[in-house]
Amino acid sequence: MFDKAYVTKDVESIGVNSEFLPDIFCAGLESYGSDLCGFMMTPQGEGPHPTAILLHGFPGYDDPIDLAHALRRCGMNVLRFHYRGSWGVKGTFSFTHCLEDVKSAIDFLVDQKVVKQFNIDTDNLFLVGHSMGGFMTLNNACDERIKASVAISPYDFGLIGKIGHYNEKEKNEAFEMYKTALAPLNNTTAELLMQECLDNGDKWNLPDKAETLASERLLITVATRDIISKKYLHYDTLAEEIKKYNKNNLTEKFVDTDHSYSNKRIWLAETVAEFLDEIINEK
Repeated sequence: MFDKAYVTKDVESIGVNSEFLPDIFCAGLESYGSDLCGFMMTPQGEGPHPTAILLHGFPGYDDPIDLAHALRRCGMNVLRFHYRGSWGVKGTFSFTHCLEDVKSAIDFLVDQKVVKQFNIDTDNLFLVGHSMGGFMTLNNACDERIKASVAISPYDFGLIGKIGHYNEKEKNEAFEMYKTALAPLNNTTAELLMQECLDNGDKWNLPDKAETLASERLLITVATRDIISKKYLHYDTLAEEIKKYNKNNLTEKFVDTDHSYSNKRIWLAETVAEFLDEIINEK
C-alpha cells in the first residue's frame, strides 16, 4: 500500500510485525559485468510494494537520499545505485553506459527471485530521476514494464549534442560543466563526454521522442531559477512537442528554486508522492 500522507512523517511501527519493518539491503545489481553498488530501501509492511528506481544526476554530487526516505515512508521500495564508472563502480563512465545501466535495473526488478525477495509489485514500477537521472528516466519511460515516470529538472544531453554542432555558447557551457564532474568518474574526460553527446544528439534528443513519450504517464518538475537544466532549453520545447500528441499524460509542476531544489525539498517530496499516489491508487 502506498500512502502519500507519510511523506513528511514517520510511520507508526507499534504493533507491527518486526519481520516487516523498514530496512536496507545490498541489492546485488549488476550491469554488463559491473556491480553497480546498488541497494534496496524497503518500507514497513508485508507488501507487495510499488517500487521506484531513483536515479541520481551527473555525476552524483547532489544525492537525493531524502526523496528516497520520503517515498519509502509512503510504502515504496526504492532501488538506488551508482552508474558504471562512477563513485568506485568498476568500468568506464559514459552516458551510453548509464542508459544501459537503467535498463539493467529494470531487468533486475522483474527477476522472479528479486520480486520475491523484496515483495515487489511488478504492476507498479516507476522511474524517478533528477537532472541526468531525469534524462535517463525519459529515455527509458517507454519501457512497457514502467507504469509512470518522474523527471526532476531533466538535463537533455541529446539536445546539447544536437545543437552543439552550431551553438557554441551552449556547447561551451556544457563542456565547462562536464569538467567539474570528473573527480568521481573513471576513464573519461570532458572531451570524450562532449564528443559522445555530439555523436548521439540525433538519437538521444528528447523532443524528437515526443510522440512516444506522449503515450506515457509523466511528471516533469521545473525549477525556474535553474541555470543548469535551463527551462527554455531543456523543458519548453520538449513539453510543446509532447502536447502536440497528447496533453493529458503530462503533469507539469513549476517551482521557484534552483537546480538542486535546495529550499524546496519538502515540496519536491510531496509533489512526487502525490503524483505516484494518484497513479498507484487509481481505480
